[in-house]
Amino acid sequence: MQVTEITAVSILTPQKVGSLAGSYDYSLNPYGGCAFRCSYCYVPKFPNARHSDYREWGKWLEVKTNAPDLIRKERVKVFGSSIFFSSATDPYQYIELKYRLSRRCLQELLRYQPRRVTLHTRSHLVLQDLELLRQFGEKLSVGISITTDDESICRQFEPGAPSISKRLHLLSSLSSAGIDVYVSMSPLLPCNPERLAELIKPFTQTAWIDTMRWTEVNNRKDLLDKYSSFFEAASLQAASQTIMQKLKSEAT
Repeated sequence: MQVTEITAVSILTPQKVGSLAGSYDYSLNPYGGCAFRCSYCYVPKFPNARHSDYREWGKWLEVKTNAPDLIRKERVKVFGSSIFFSSATDPYQYIELKYRLSRRCLQELLRYQPRRVTLHTRSHLVLQDLELLRQFGEKLSVGISITTDDESICRQFEPGAPSISKRLHLLSSLSSAGIDVYVSMSPLLPCNPERLAELIKPFTQTAWIDTMRWTEVNNRKDLLDKYSSFFEAASLQAASQTIMQKLKSEAT
């Protein structure tokens, strides 16, 4: 892993187009790149000098060392805004243990009172900042990426990411702490849909399910072939419907 410390020009990216537009004013990414190495990540699709070779995704990481300072500098944007944290990296990948950028960014956001913050992660490390998260109260929600119930599938598609069992523990812990949580199954990977729904339903009935997009930048095309039957539109739709029906029936 090539790690580079950089000085960023800005840290709050306006969301005027794309999937976050209309729901969020800004996205916040304290790191560039991601060590979790998810083969299907969409980020290499977007123009960036570091994305010139999608096969290198997961092999480099940029640390925006001045991210908390930039929030302080741009604090007028924070007040009353809605912020998605993070859209192009995982804010709690393991290098956070060294730099604590996400923790320090959250501390700055709390100081300047955004209207809404959505924190999105695959990592149980966020539990180290549990008390900080609780200070946001109803302004905060946490999305946890749980894409399958099968650890072997997780290791193939998401080789650097925490295990499914650790993510389920995170989901349980945040829910028990009174924090609003939801599950992101984006993309939904090969799974037993009924079992996956059973695993998350004690903690949330809210799930975002999506298909794998921009397969042209997928760096494990062999996996797409290996599990092609699951990724067919009819199979994905059936699995998604099963999950949502199970969650809905249990919720009522």
